[in-house]
Amino acid sequence: MNPDRNAVISAFGEYLRERSVLSDTEFSRMVAASTSTGQAIDTVLIELGLVREDQLVNHFAEYVGVRQLNPDFADLDQDLVREIGVSFLLNAGVAPVRLDDEPTMLAVADPLSADAQDMVSYLLDQQFEKCCASRSHIEEILNQWKSENESEPSSIAHHLEHSAELELQDVNRLKDVANEAPVIRLVNEIIQRAVDRNATDIHVEPGEDSVAIRFRSDGVLNVDQRVSFQLHAGLSTRLKILSQLNIAERRLPQDGRMRVAVRGQEIDLRVSVLPSVHGETFVLRILDRSTIPLRLDALGYEPDDVSLIRHLARLKDGIVLITGPTGSGKTTTLYSMINEIDCDSVKVFTVEDPVEYRMRGITQVQVNSAIELDFSKTLRTVLRQDPDVILVGEIRDPETARIAIRAALTGHLVLSTLHTNSAAAAFSRLTDMGIESYLLADTVRAVIGQRLLRRGCSTCNGTDTDDCETCGGTNYQGRIATYEILQVDPAVHEAINRSATETDVLAAAKLGGFKTLPEHADGLVGNGLTDQSEIARVFSGGVS
Repeated sequence: MNPDRNAVISAFGEYLRERSVLSDTEFSRMVAASTSTGQAIDTVLIELGLVREDQLVNHFAEYVGVRQLNPDFADLDQDLVREIGVSFLLNAGVAPVRLDDEPTMLAVADPLSADAQDMVSYLLDQQFEKCCASRSHIEEILNQWKSENESEPSSIAHHLEHSAELELQDVNRLKDVANEAPVIRLVNEIIQRAVDRNATDIHVEPGEDSVAIRFRSDGVLNVDQRVSFQLHAGLSTRLKILSQLNIAERRLPQDGRMRVAVRGQEIDLRVSVLPSVHGETFVLRILDRSTIPLRLDALGYEPDDVSLIRHLARLKDGIVLITGPTGSGKTTTLYSMINEIDCDSVKVFTVEDPVEYRMRGITQVQVNSAIELDFSKTLRTVLRQDPDVILVGEIRDPETARIAIRAALTGHLVLSTLHTNSAAAAFSRLTDMGIESYLLADTVRAVIGQRLLRRGCSTCNGTDTDDCETCGGTNYQGRIATYEILQVDPAVHEAINRSATETDVLAAAKLGGFKTLPEHADGLVGNGLTDQSEIARVFSGGVS
């Protein structure tokens, strides 16, 4: 949102505050949400529940000094709807209407924004008087017209749809396209739908003639919608602007981050851009986890295992590792362990890429390879900050592994993750990084292997799924952790110390009653919490 737009919205907010429509807190929420999302101010106020829609139209009309549309006495100017294009009008929240014999006016849902109105006036070379109307009424009359009129795309709609492709080499034009109302609204709606559906990732994938928008929910990707390929340039530029990336660079990968407000809740997203055959593809990882309880029992850990992990989280030194593939909930489990620590009496640092949870009472550091602030350099500095507990997002390289070992040997508790198929494989992975076996035996206290399985729907229980509103016919609702906890007891210690193979470490662990991931998963099936098809899906890549 540009500074002028900010000033206009703030002034209107002051107007509402002076009339006791908004409190000071509500005013601040309105400004923050509007600035973060770029959404129309009527959408912000209504979705935050700050003003009723019918009352907002009255306030707009009085503040701007224009008429309020009376739906009973207004008709759509159907010729202009055809010429402008109903899709653009719906996205912009604008409708050309006539009152008796008066000239056509533009009914607008957000009279504080002149973007859509100016575009209509420019393209038609005609000035219009405007009046205020609710967005829901504008959408109602336009959707009714749309359902009754099958027609070819209008010349102006065609221009708007293709405008994103016309001058790709012109950076200023790209910015203009990205700031057009249809593109802004499309991006906002995609993010809002993803958050509403508890998605963890948003995929924007250009193809030959369309752009697929897919959401990953409960670990599974599903197509949300497909939009015209001609919108891809505007869509990608808008995402880059929000992520503070270089909009002129389309040949190299880029990584960024954005923060937006969805229904009054600030959401962080990590953005990855990768050039492909048909254009740049985007993946937006939704990092806000405010709706996920950071409790081990909520993740699905059984009472005895919760007690064990709680004990591990309160050790004075050593290393505790969580293993599993991307998306297996490793970071959530790590933070649930941090949640078990009395952070008032213990100094806790996290070193991550990126920081996925915001937690009070701890110091969180995000690495930045662009300025050579990597894991190892950050860890060396953290060790000079008198830490008690250090959470390392991931042990990726030998230097980071060695610093983590040194930290554990000098009286610190280190919590971290590794990408391995099983808990027993963690030791061979670290020895491959050059860590001596005796150091692993003396520092690693436990390794937790974890996966996430979709939990069976408790409403339909797998019957009449097509009619189940809870799971939407998928037979699943939410996810539950399946796990294995490998403690370094004397037998395992001895096996690691003599550089035993993964199979030997596993055999030593089983002497102490170790239960493997597949064994635990089978128990979940036996208790009716998931099913065999879900286990087959998650373990299709194999598990040792």
